[in-house]
Amino acid sequence: MLEKLFECVQLLRQQTNELPPQQQAILTNSLENLSNCLQELSASRQFESATNNAAKLVELEKTNRLLERTVAQQAAQIKQLQEQLQKELSQYRRDNLALTKAETNLKSLLKNSADIITILESDGRVRYHSAGMERILGYKVEARIGKVHGELIHPEDLLAWQAYFGRLLEHPGIAGPIEYRKRHADGSWVYLEAVANSLLHDSNVRGIILNSRVIGDRKQAEMTARESESHYKILSQITSDFAYSFQVAPDGYFACEWVTEAFGQVIGCVPEELASSGWWNLDLVHPEDREALIKQLEGCTYSRRGTNEYRIVNKKGEEHWVRDCWQAVWDKNEGRVVRLWGACQEITDRKQAELEARTAGQLWLAAIESSPLPVNLTDSNGKILIWNRAAEQFFGWRKEEVIGKSFPAMGEGKQQAFQASLKPLFKSQGHKGLELSLFNKEGNTLDVWMWASPIWMANGGTAGTISIFSDVSERKRIEDERQKLAALKNMEEPFWARYVSPPKNRKRDGDK
Repeated sequence: MLEKLFECVQLLRQQTNELPPQQQAILTNSLENLSNCLQELSASRQFESATNNAAKLVELEKTNRLLERTVAQQAAQIKQLQEQLQKELSQYRRDNLALTKAETNLKSLLKNSADIITILESDGRVRYHSAGMERILGYKVEARIGKVHGELIHPEDLLAWQAYFGRLLEHPGIAGPIEYRKRHADGSWVYLEAVANSLLHDSNVRGIILNSRVIGDRKQAEMTARESESHYKILSQITSDFAYSFQVAPDGYFACEWVTEAFGQVIGCVPEELASSGWWNLDLVHPEDREALIKQLEGCTYSRRGTNEYRIVNKKGEEHWVRDCWQAVWDKNEGRVVRLWGACQEITDRKQAELEARTAGQLWLAAIESSPLPVNLTDSNGKILIWNRAAEQFFGWRKEEVIGKSFPAMGEGKQQAFQASLKPLFKSQGHKGLELSLFNKEGNTLDVWMWASPIWMANGGTAGTISIFSDVSERKRIEDERQKLAALKNMEEPFWARYVSPPKNRKRDGDK
């Protein structure tokens, strides 16, 4: 029996090698204790003397069964541990495969990135450079590892970088962008914009991650814009008009950057006053125009350019009309308007001329409307534009019935003949007029005398025709009666009276 027990113990010892170290140690310790107990039991004299003792055999059988149960439990535990080990090994292989794939993707990303990705130590030395270092700045990555990052920065930008790096050491997390120039391997300077993330306190990184991108094209565009702005400013200063530039803050506030000297000639104040207070804060814009101007400028986010005409009041209280042509500058990176450029042209004389022209036009229209004679004005196509009150009363058609239509008093089908009758009048410089028979709205015949003249434009062309009508019905009636009376008189006289005149009586010398 003891030999079988020793064989089982030996078998269990062999199986412990397949268990993890922790379970292996526990089972080995238990087997050692069991083996020691069996050896003591085998060596005991009481055991030899009790071999024939039935009671001892029963106890030994119990011990044997207990050992068998213990061995079975240990075997089940070993099997469970083996299954768990297999699961952990499978998960480990999957995790390791995913990690390898992610590492491969990251290496490919860093290798092909258009930016330079750098990891800096707390002393500013380079721990890592992506492949963009060689592509953008021309240096081998290995040659820059361990070097101080700031040694390639332009001397004029070095202080700004040192202050930026100091803030990264004091404040963990992402910092705002910084722009500086770095020396290329060929000696030229490359404009870069960098954004840093301080992860010195992160045990997985313990460094500062720096992402740098080339902004040479943008800087060149900015310098070109500034140069163009400078040239425009100089040209604007030698003209009577004035130009300006406003910087637009994120909150929508317009801060004046500069305004040309001609501004003072119009307004009567120095440009510095405008730069310190803003465009409409000095009460420069006329109160009636200020609200509309502010709304227009606030809407420049949606419209890149615009034109306004408004009044400016100078220090003497004089009003000046200006025409303001402005253009908004859109920043793609910030997604908003960052600057407003504009040029103002004084148009006071033009506005005054327009006002006088409107006044004269209104006076002319009022004179036509108040004329006691019917007046009709048509465009170049013969369509009626003006039909005064006297025309309404004389012809019977209301203004609403004839505006935009042909002259109605000629009757249908006679418009061409009417237009043809006007040509002799246009050739006559004396405007003698023409006698016509027209119709009113009720169909009654109207005998009129019409004066007509083309409306000449400044370019020599004609814009239409103005016609003035006079009622000659009464005059024609009187003439007809006079002719009838003359005819009757001729009928009462002998026929020879029209050819023979009676002699006149002469006074004699003695007659008194």
